[in-house]
Amino acid sequence: MKKPKIDKNTNIQELIATDPEMNEVLYKYGLYCGNCFAAGYDTVEEGARTHGLQDEEIEELLEELNKKTKLKNAQKQHS
Repeated sequence: MKKPKIDKNTNIQELIATDPEMNEVLYKYGLYCGNCFAAGYDTVEEGARTHGLQDEEIEELLEELNKKTKLKNAQKQHS
């Protein structure tokens, strides 16, 4: 089953709940969302903007989140 693509409207808490390893990518961009109360209602874009990320950086973040998801899915299929 293919997971939906992570986009700027993805809720941060749902993203982390689905895959806690997404925190690694978020941390790389200065988003320490795992224990933040705002993660429950912030989207990836809102959280990124709150922490000063610009459009280009947000796109890079989304690409990395989706790349990690795709890689994990491929690894599961080969296990």
